[in-house]
Amino acid sequence: MKKERRNHLIAIGFFIVSVIFLYVEGIPLLPAIITQNAVLLKGIALVLLSIAAILGGTTFENRQRIAIISGIGLVIGLGFLYLPIPSILRGSAFHILFACAIAFGMTTTAKRIAAIGSALLMCIGIVFLYQPFFSSLGGTALYLLLPAIIVFSIVFSQQTLCERLSIGLIALGLIALCQPFFILFYQTGFQLLLAGLTGFIVAAHR
Repeated sequence: MKKERRNHLIAIGFFIVSVIFLYVEGIPLLPAIITQNAVLLKGIALVLLSIAAILGGTTFENRQRIAIISGIGLVIGLGFLYLPIPSILRGSAFHILFACAIAFGMTTTAKRIAAIGSALLMCIGIVFLYQPFFSSLGGTALYLLLPAIIVFSIVFSQQTLCERLSIGLIALGLIALCQPFFILFYQTGFQLLLAGLTGFIVAAHR
């Protein structure tokens, strides 16, 4: 019981600290040395949010509540990504999507729906990556691919298939980075590689 309570406090504490780090630029009267290191603090916030999401998905008894909260977080993250909002909120979209994807994948009971939805989101991300009309959509493709492959790798019943899909993305990303002929394929190779690595790590440790 003591350990469980400690993990609860750590998860809540990390969440609060990460939110402060994420929006430190918007907090007035802070010393200049803090606001000047906002990028570093956002990187730390991503780590803290991820740890909080993992602890939240494993230690809290009411997993359904965590699933609902993280599901709402995913919607908010997508809203921050595509709606006309202040840049300080848009800059936190990836952090919210990444952390909420972990918590949602670990706690949702609607695994079939989550698997279908995440697979669809992966397809949308790949379409955004290679569509030639709107460069702004291409810039958000990775923000869709990573949360989608995290959820898919956690909830999909066939772990081997998740690993094979991830290995395929890794191979495709490496091929894209090594070939000199198609510039768009080369430019998107890193996103494919990172998505594949993320999916493989999650699938191998679920």
